[in-house]
Amino acid sequence: MAERGTVSAVSLGLRCPHQAWRPFVPAPIAYSRRLTPPVSGNGGSVCGCSAIRQLAYPACCAPYSGSSKALPTSVSPGLTASSNLGLNLRPMSAFAEEEASKASPEEAPGHSYESLRVTAAQKHVLHVQLNRPEKRNAMNKAFWREMVVCFNKIAEDSDCRVVVISGAGKMFSSGIDLMDMASDLLQPTGDDSARISWHLHSLLTRYQETFSIIEKCPKPVIAAIHGGCIGGGVDLITACDIRYSTRDSFFQVKEVDVGLAADVGTLQRLPKVIGNQSLVNELAYTARKMMADEALESGLVSRLFPDKESMLDAAFTLAAEISSKSPVAVQSTKINLIYSRDHSVMESLNYMEKSPAQPLKMAFVPAPGYQPTYNPTLPYHNPIPGGLRVGMSIYIQGVASEHMKRFFVNFEVGQGQGADVAFHFNPRFDGWDKVVLNSKQNGSWGKEERKMSMPFRKGAAFELVFTVMTEHFKVVVNGTPFHEFKHRIPLQMVTHLHVDGDLMLQSINFIGGQPPSNQMPMPAQAYPVSTCWWVMDFPSSPGQYYQQQSRLPVKMLGCCVFFPQPVPFNGRLQGGLIARRTIIIKGYIPPTAKSFVINFKVGSSGDVALHINPRMTEGAVVRNSFLNGSWGSEERKVSYNPFGPGQFFDLSVRCGADRFKVYADGQHLFDFSHRLSAFQRVDLVEIHGDVTLSYVQI
Repeated sequence: MAERGTVSAVSLGLRCPHQAWRPFVPAPIAYSRRLTPPVSGNGGSVCGCSAIRQLAYPACCAPYSGSSKALPTSVSPGLTASSNLGLNLRPMSAFAEEEASKASPEEAPGHSYESLRVTAAQKHVLHVQLNRPEKRNAMNKAFWREMVVCFNKIAEDSDCRVVVISGAGKMFSSGIDLMDMASDLLQPTGDDSARISWHLHSLLTRYQETFSIIEKCPKPVIAAIHGGCIGGGVDLITACDIRYSTRDSFFQVKEVDVGLAADVGTLQRLPKVIGNQSLVNELAYTARKMMADEALESGLVSRLFPDKESMLDAAFTLAAEISSKSPVAVQSTKINLIYSRDHSVMESLNYMEKSPAQPLKMAFVPAPGYQPTYNPTLPYHNPIPGGLRVGMSIYIQGVASEHMKRFFVNFEVGQGQGADVAFHFNPRFDGWDKVVLNSKQNGSWGKEERKMSMPFRKGAAFELVFTVMTEHFKVVVNGTPFHEFKHRIPLQMVTHLHVDGDLMLQSINFIGGQPPSNQMPMPAQAYPVSTCWWVMDFPSSPGQYYQQQSRLPVKMLGCCVFFPQPVPFNGRLQGGLIARRTIIIKGYIPPTAKSFVINFKVGSSGDVALHINPRMTEGAVVRNSFLNGSWGSEERKVSYNPFGPGQFFDLSVRCGADRFKVYADGQHLFDFSHRLSAFQRVDLVEIHGDVTLSYVQI
């Protein structure tokens, strides 16, 4: 039998098997939290067991000296790394701050583990906790298995865009749980050295995958480290993309102290993380502690924080910022960064050119006459393209905060602090829930108009539409006419739109409007020119819509703007579907919706060049074609799914020479290669199913 002292097995530190720690059960961890201090057994003394004494970690086992206290809900300006790094996170908006302060996050569906706790921290962000605080998050057999299962699920979860990983209790991780793992690592069964070696090789390969799976996961992973990060903890964090740490943290490549080699990732990844081979050798040969300041200086972590709570707040703020970006762009960036780390510059450039993850190159191109801004940050205070004008519609989609008190939309004259306000739209939840409407001229507010009916619901998505008419603004909320506000200030003076308050913005779109007299519409190159848009106005009676012709210059075949009506919708594509033509579909998915369908169809034959079928009950976006009486093969894979019950969506379908390119909310969703070679024959757009349409441009 091979000498156990020379067996190369998995890494990581030790915990004392005799230490009588009382289990620490943390309070439900959110982003504004109170922690119950752990109780240290034996008065907090280090175990006197002679076999363990030399490996004891005083910093881990010392009595708890902190106090329970209320903790901040956001990152204070002072909680930054050393000033020469130039790092600074934007402060959270009111909505983001409230999202980050919700207590008791729910366990993420499909994630139930013995050693991990996975919660839906906030929209598009999962929080993975090492959840054995009573064992200092020592890594037992269940951990090595469950990490692989967990991150495989996360990789396939289209709703998850970022992961934050942390440790429950007093420290990040004390490393491998030798008491649980000893039978596998140090006492393998049998007497045949070859079979034992083969068994250990197989075991080691599986343990390496436990951390490699983090690196393989296309979603960015942020490690939030506090207290000790020992042995396997170092293996884990070096596989993460970003590392934050508290000032009391320390890091140890501990394996040589127990006769092992760090063979599940540290020796391979740490040199590339910190870029200092001499320092890596020193740490690996001596098992000394690297304190937090040294970790920051060497590049192992990018920021330090005074305590765990402020660190987690910053980590979730960063996660929210990343999740607001295009998931395809972010995930493609991660894939290419990791490839470039291990290959030459030319190999990496060639990989990017050939990589299937290159929707990065397919930038969103808005349709002519359509000017969207997606995921704008608050406060939003920007010029109105071309100025406010009759016939223009402003679509604002967003989500009201669950703790919303008020927000406002102002149409302003200029951008200064004392600017006049042509129209002030101000929902207020103040016990007398109402919407206040007003204007401000020469620094003084005018006479308020109040609507005591509240069309917004806390925590719910909404669509707010302002249509500029000759005499007044028309306001529609979630498809229902809400109010008409007569003009008090000439429209031509209005230059800016200002939005702020307790909400999160999904998109702002400026659509249509008669141009200033000195701007003549330019002839379109790719489309025949239409002389009008058709605007479906408010119903003159229930269920009845009338059409109003508006002289709006457009560079497309036509545009239908209408307030919600029942589907099916059938729109004719005059001149057929030609390359570079974009179709816009905005709508709302009811909470009870099961599925809906968008078909690009040849009217004469019934062939369907592109069939888009979001299925809410399956969480899938199915694409297909129907040619010569038969369905083709389905395509289902998407990097994220924008079609959720109770949500609004903004879909752009652009026809290219060889494929359709489809975007949702400005982010690439999927490509669909042409199966109907004569795609120009497509002359119908059909929409039916469980959906309400608010805007269609064809």
